[in-house]
Amino acid sequence: MATTLVSAADSDSASPQATTNLSELMTRIVQPSSDAVFYVARTPPQTGEDWRRLESQTLMLAESANLLLIPGYVQAQEQWVRDSLLMRNAAVAAYKAAQTKDLAALEELNNALYESCENCHMATR
Repeated sequence: MATTLVSAADSDSASPQATTNLSELMTRIVQPSSDAVFYVARTPPQTGEDWRRLESQTLMLAESANLLLIPGYVQAQEQWVRDSLLMRNAAVAAYKAAQTKDLAALEELNNALYESCENCHMATR
């Protein structure tokens, strides 16, 4: 089995590539996971399960930012890369805040996350 994994990793098909279009990625993954941070003050986590769900959403948002940098999604603009990295940094910080149940830190991260989204939308729409 390890031989199969190694040979697959050596092939071009092992390179990261987009699965869908950018609009689908944004509406199905980025927007719902970012909403978890944007609206955390409106509906703060109450239970352990709520916090775990928020951890998952913030982690998904961070990984989505990484996806924005792979072929098929990445745009040939420096602004795109800066905003994707800003989104990733804010999402990673949000993930860490969710892990420690730090609601105040999550609320503070709204600005950085909003900035990454708004800057990108202004530059690419």
